[in-house]
This record gives sequence, structure tokens and C-alpha cells, in this order.
Amino acid sequence: MTVMLVKPHLRFKESYNNYINELADEDRHPLTTEFDHTNFESFLNKLRDYEKGESLEEGHVPNITYWLVEGNEIIGASNLRLKLNEQIEYCGGHIGLGIRPSKRGQNFGSKLLELTIQEAWKLGLTELHIHCYKSNLASAKTIQANNGRLHSEITVEQVVQRYVVNKTV
Repeated sequence: MTVMLVKPHLRFKESYNNYINELADEDRHPLTTEFDHTNFESFLNKLRDYEKGESLEEGHVPNITYWLVEGNEIIGASNLRLKLNEQIEYCGGHIGLGIRPSKRGQNFGSKLLELTIQEAWKLGLTELHIHCYKSNLASAKTIQANNGRLHSEITVEQVVQRYVVNKTV
């Protein structure tokens, strides 16, 4: 079966709940997976508001959430920040993503990042900052596999690698 990148939709409610349950208590990425989804329609409305830059919490920027799906199953989630503020440029970057634990190690992270980068190019972005913890070798390899070049490292509780991906003509 083929995977596709989709925007969040009510038809994935059960799969999203399963996805979040599978993540359990681990650190969740992207940030939007931390949002309360008890009322799923309100959750979807919040994601749509964020895409329009409306009702943003302090420190947040306009962003689009995508889900990587296979059939009706959510494999992972990504979040594309449409612009960066000073804090997110320093540590966070344009794209955050996560793959459900049972699907890790199967190249879905690389596919999700690839498709999210393609969406960024369609929206007119030409340079993307993508960050990961240095200790997260899988994320670093995923970014490198998608033409990420290491720009710098900073320490914020732990070492963060800051990569840049440039659009090629």
C-alpha cells in the first residue's frame, strides 16, 4: 500500500487516538501532538486556525500539520512552520515530525520529511532549518538523506544539531 501526506481530517479520528496512545508518555513530536484532542472537531479547528495564523499561543507561529497515512492508518505527523520567530530559528526550525513507535526503522521518517519539504517548496519557502538532538542519530540521518547540511550545533539542555535544506532549481 502507498503512503500519502494528508491534512488532518475527521475520518482519521480513531487512528489518531491509536497513534497518540501508542506514543504513550514519550516526548511527542511535532508539538501539535501535545494538543488536547478530547474534542476531535475542536482539535481540528485549532489546527486550521494555526494554519491561518489565528489564535496562536504565545511563541507559536503559523504552521501546517500533516499526517503520513497508509490507508486509514496514521503512520506519523509533521508540522511545517511557515515562518520562524527568533526562538524557533534558534532552536526548533521549520519542520518537526514524529513516527509512531511500531512504524519506526522502516524509512517512514525519511518519506514524511521528503513530502513535507515538497509542501514547503510549493508554498514558496526556499530555505528550511531543521533541527534535531545530536543523540538522535535516526533523525540526523533522516535530515541528511533529505539534503540537509549541518549548519551548526548549540547546547540547550543537550546538543542540538541545526541543519539547512535549500531548494534546488
